[in-house]
Amino acid sequence: MSMIPDDKVREVRERASIYEVISGYMSLRKSGANYQGICPFHGEKTASFNVNPARGIFHCFGCGAGGNVVTFVMRMEGMNFPQAVKFLAKRVGVEIPERPLTREEKHKLDEQEMLYEINEIAAQFYRRVLESDETGALGRQYLVKRGVDDDIAVTYRMGFAPAGWDNLAKHLQRKGIAPAQAEQLGLLRKREGRDGYYDTFRNRLLFTIADLHGRAIGFGGRVMDDSLPKYINSPESAIYRKSEVLFGLDLAKKGMREQGSAIIVEGYFDHLALYRAGFRNVVATCGTALTPQHLKLLRRYAEKVYMLFDGDEAGRKATVRSMELFLEEGFPARVIEVPKEDDPDTFIRREGAAGFAPLLEKALPIFQFYYRGVAASIDTSSVEGKVAFVNEVGPRLVKIQDPLERGLYEQEICKAAGIDLAMLRRKVGGPVPAAPQAAPQPRPKPRPALRQGPSTEEVLLTLMVKFPEVVTKVREAGPEALFSGGHLHVAQAVVAQSLDGDLDLSRVLESLESPEERTRLSGLFVQDDHLEDIDPLKAFEQCRQTLQRGALKGDAKTLRLELAQLDPESPRFREILLELETLRNKKSKLL
Repeated sequence: MSMIPDDKVREVRERASIYEVISGYMSLRKSGANYQGICPFHGEKTASFNVNPARGIFHCFGCGAGGNVVTFVMRMEGMNFPQAVKFLAKRVGVEIPERPLTREEKHKLDEQEMLYEINEIAAQFYRRVLESDETGALGRQYLVKRGVDDDIAVTYRMGFAPAGWDNLAKHLQRKGIAPAQAEQLGLLRKREGRDGYYDTFRNRLLFTIADLHGRAIGFGGRVMDDSLPKYINSPESAIYRKSEVLFGLDLAKKGMREQGSAIIVEGYFDHLALYRAGFRNVVATCGTALTPQHLKLLRRYAEKVYMLFDGDEAGRKATVRSMELFLEEGFPARVIEVPKEDDPDTFIRREGAAGFAPLLEKALPIFQFYYRGVAASIDTSSVEGKVAFVNEVGPRLVKIQDPLERGLYEQEICKAAGIDLAMLRRKVGGPVPAAPQAAPQPRPKPRPALRQGPSTEEVLLTLMVKFPEVVTKVREAGPEALFSGGHLHVAQAVVAQSLDGDLDLSRVLESLESPEERTRLSGLFVQDDHLEDIDPLKAFEQCRQTLQRGALKGDAKTLRLELAQLDPESPRFREILLELETLRNKKSKLL
């Protein structure tokens, strides 16, 4: 149960535009009264996700996800209900009265907030050193050499960790930060064999790693010569989980939504080079393999991705490793190829945006890039070569989910390897083409599956939601005379709220106990363009008669079942006959 007062929850819902909130996470396009986009909650290629701003609800016709603005934030941010309400309240300027936290809650929250604060203090320290301190001169010179101006350095919150063992340690001590807390974040390390701590980052240029909301959660430190290791990154902590973080996502959210795509690079300077060249939909993995959580993040904002790794063999291998994940998740991905001697940073610094744009246009689908690379590296003129080629490509081929896409790739692979389709499918799985027959037997056409349309009660509910005059008619007739089960609950709630002049449809749906019923009704309520040209009162009357006929039919069936068990001479037998006659008369008046 939430401790947030109901009136505050209602105020947040009213002030937080569902369109503005959801379009902050994903690309939406106008479609009639709704906005549509690619669902962020499941893999799909066509837009099934609908947002109805007037009613404050969303619904995906692909996976059934639906709800209101709070529900959406809960799913996207992994929050519970109170957290999501507070998150939105802060955004729209609604003050939420806080209940006293338990001792455990306060300790956990204080501890987490302290970690964010320590990282922020460290980020400011490194920034000051880079901007103005004598010990940051080497960092400033290095950035000039790399062509990085002050504005870009500010955007990336770049800093410099000076040489020496305890510059940050002393600074944090002056700020009253316990060294053990900074050690949790990987900023300091404990000296071996004696007391004290020393700085993790020394004589390195630093990039600030930020979360989705721009808060500092870690750092990436680069040397300015050829010494190794080239990069040192912050370790995982309570606020930094590498499998869930992509560098630059806070900078790229808007660009990804606008472009409908994301460009994934490996390193900080690759990211910076693209950003500076005007490509604002870029994120970086920074040495971490892509994970399903990364793809889930990307799906919020992009419909497809472009992989842009180094042109050497290591970059190719990293691309192939990520390919399997994209195939398994059904997430469209393409590969941008730079010359073998280049990395994205050197290529873009040399060729600029004009030189990079054609590479983007020529990007190959990731599986096509992969199997062509394999075909170029294996001599398929021999039996051994053909077997090696199929053994390499086959396990990845079967991961392609779309039957048409897989079938087309099968044809290309067969042509490249010089084998027939039946041989390939016997090896990797799949239907083997049948041998031609002289007189093929005609197959009976399968009957199309019937899609169950809305019931009469559901149609009447959609009329009530759209037309206030229908609500009046239902109130006069009595909801109990027209609805049953969960539908009765919804109808009563709509009637009650209409009396207050404030229909909160999302709150009505939330009150339903059955998730299946909630999903079905949100789908009906989110899209009702088909009701635009109808006469609402005539439609109500048709629904009322259909429902009453159904009720009379049910009553008659019950009476007939009872009649079959009775002695024809009994008084109850004659009573039922009279009741059945009355029902027949009522039913005839409805025809």
